[in-house]
Amino acid sequence: MLDTVSLSNLPELLRRKISQQEDVEGHCKSHRELAPQYAYGRHRGPAPRFAHQAAVLVSLVPAAGSEWFIPLTLRPTQMADHGGQISLPGGRSDSGESVWRTACREFGEELGCTTEHLQPVGQLKPLYVYASRHMVTPIVGVCALRPTFHPNPDEVAELIQLPLRELIADDAIKVGTMQRGNVQYEAPGFRIGEHFVWGATAMVLAQLRSMVREISDEQNQDPWFM
Repeated sequence: MLDTVSLSNLPELLRRKISQQEDVEGHCKSHRELAPQYAYGRHRGPAPRFAHQAAVLVSLVPAAGSEWFIPLTLRPTQMADHGGQISLPGGRSDSGESVWRTACREFGEELGCTTEHLQPVGQLKPLYVYASRHMVTPIVGVCALRPTFHPNPDEVAELIQLPLRELIADDAIKVGTMQRGNVQYEAPGFRIGEHFVWGATAMVLAQLRSMVREISDEQNQDPWFM
């Protein structure tokens, strides 16, 4: 694949790719490929009527040179939902709140940063997270400028920066052995240093990964790949 990704062209190419999606409410191949064995397909819905609406932000943040990274958060172990797991910034929507507004608000609250430079790129396929009973809409956004992060310790034990070039690498997808009670099961995901990203977060990242790799193939390494 690629060593670096141009700062200028990728958001617009992703915007076009996302707008070409069909059946945005359905599941996609990348979701299925990254679903844990223990999930039994429950993420594919339809979501129950009592599901809470939520949104997460997959934000492309400029890194050194002409590259991007995606901020992820390690949740404190004491959190009720998904404690000790790696998540995308996000949370439950307030009444009447748009998914974009939810994603931006939660991004700013969790990472302790301004959201004034965030711009929407598009919406990925929603998925039902049965463990916490949330119907989650992933939103892709881009930061025009890199913000200064001051993570909220009540919600973020560690800020993790995932380089986009690592996400789209040919060998990015790994398999980990997870433990739930007395049950062991395998889960595909992404390794970032000492951390393993799996479950709903990995499924969302897998769809973004698939789109960026498709763009790479379609562009055939044109000059937008520096």
